[in-house]
Parts: sequence; structure tokens; C-alpha cells
Amino acid sequence: MRVTQVTRPLVSAVLCVAVTAGCAQPTAGRPVADRATAEQATADAVKRGIDAFQDHFTNFGDEHARVYNYLNFGDTKITTEHESFKVGEPPSVLSKRRYSSDGDWAETFTPPESTVDYIKLDEDHAFLAPTPYVSVPTFYPNGFETCLLLTAWAACNVDTSIGQTKLDAPDRQPSEARATEDGFEVTTGALLGVMLDEGIVSIPEEQRKDLTDPMRDTVVPVTIRLDQAMKFTGFEVRGTVTDGDAPKLEIQLEYEVLGEAEESDLPDVPDKSEITVITDKAALDQFWAKLNDRTPES
Repeated sequence: MRVTQVTRPLVSAVLCVAVTAGCAQPTAGRPVADRATAEQATADAVKRGIDAFQDHFTNFGDEHARVYNYLNFGDTKITTEHESFKVGEPPSVLSKRRYSSDGDWAETFTPPESTVDYIKLDEDHAFLAPTPYVSVPTFYPNGFETCLLLTAWAACNVDTSIGQTKLDAPDRQPSEARATEDGFEVTTGALLGVMLDEGIVSIPEEQRKDLTDPMRDTVVPVTIRLDQAMKFTGFEVRGTVTDGDAPKLEIQLEYEVLGEAEESDLPDVPDKSEITVITDKAALDQFWAKLNDRTPES
């Protein structure tokens, strides 16, 4: 089993000054820091980065974010892009999805405290209704929850995967930190098998048998990005996992904070004449299955 990633040097001197408190000051005849001190400084920096990541979603504000998901495994190649806008309290929420960089967006809009969501169909799924929009029972029946927003859902499950890996494979979980031009990066990791269970790695069910146990037991790097003030700006899960003759797995999941969402980013509620209402459970199940199909048939 092998996992590869792009590696970067640790800029320990800069990181010591900017990220961790209490770094030793050089004096005549004394080393700046011994190995144990340097390792502890790195561990502290990684913890601060993970804490900032968790705090961002615990205290989730008005945000415009993007999530890019890429997977290549055997005959399966998946590319998906999501964007989200969350504004106000109680919030208005807009989620967008497309299956290629030049594809049409499907959009889901939830007004504040709405009992329904309004879905604008993309070109490939326009056959699902005689109108441009479909209304369905809201994703947020008990009020807005951060981890139900699809972009934030990815982050919540990455966080869960990091935590479970810390319990299952602490000796193999990376603990690295470095300064960048924009701020800092800290690297930890998550077991492939845990991310698969959490739904982050979206391998089709019929292909999962091709994943070997050593591949599932591989820790994939998770890099958390922060600005100069140690404020979360994004993360990336990225790696190539191999095991002998088994199909090679390439994964990339990237979350990027694009800025603060504003009211002007949100659409108006569509006119009733533009909406097809779906409430029946069987009809809803069929609708969702078709809407999430990358190659739908009318």
C-alpha cells in the first residue's frame, strides 16, 4: 500500500515566531531549540490549525464557499463542484452544483425559516418538471444546521474522519506545519476507510470490492489552510492510493472560503407559475435519484 502527495518543507523558524508562543530566543552558547522543542512547537501549531478549522464551522457566519471534488478509480472518474451562500440569521441559503467546469448549475434556494426549498433545474435535468423550478420539503425542517449545508457537510465529515483516525491510527497521522505567503498550512490525515464510511470518498458501491484492506487502512493527508491571523480559509484532502495490482485511487476534495456572502448573491423566490410542487415521498425519492444522476435518462 502506498499513498503519495506533494510534499513541502517545514519553515520552522518562521512558524515558531508566528504560530506558537514561548519559542526560545537564541543566546550565546545555547541552541535555538532542541528536537523535542521543535516537535512540540509543530504539534502545537497543528492543534491550533485544527482548532481554527473546527471553530469556523462551530461559529459559522455569512459565507460564500466552494467545494471541488475529484475522484479517479478504475473506470470511474467523478468531478463535482459545489458553491454555497449563507446570509443572515435566521439565514437564507443558496447551494449550487455542477458536474463539470463548464456545466450548467443546479441551484437550491432556502429563504429564512422556509418549510420548502426551491430547486432550479440545470439543463441536463430540466426534463424532471414542466417548470424551471421544483419545490420540495426543506433540508432544514428544524431550522438551519451547518452540517446539513452540502459544502459544510464535507467539512464536518472531514473533521469526524480526522478525529476517528486520531483514535485508530495516531502513530500514522501526519503532524506538519509550515508558513506560506498567505499565512500557514497544517497537515494532518484521515484513514481512507473512515472517509469512505463518512461518504467523503464517493466510490460507487459496486466498485468498493476493488479496494483492498491495505488501501482502506491508508492515511490520506488533510491540509488545513489559514491566514496570517490563523483564521480558517480552506482545506484539501489529496492523495493517490495504490496497492499492487489493485486499481489506483486518486482523490481530491478541496474546500475554499471565497468571501462573505451578501443578500445580492441570493435569488428571489420564483413565481408560483414557475414551480412544480413535489410532496409525495415516492415521487420525491424518484426526483432525487434522477437529479443526482450524472447521466439521467428522461
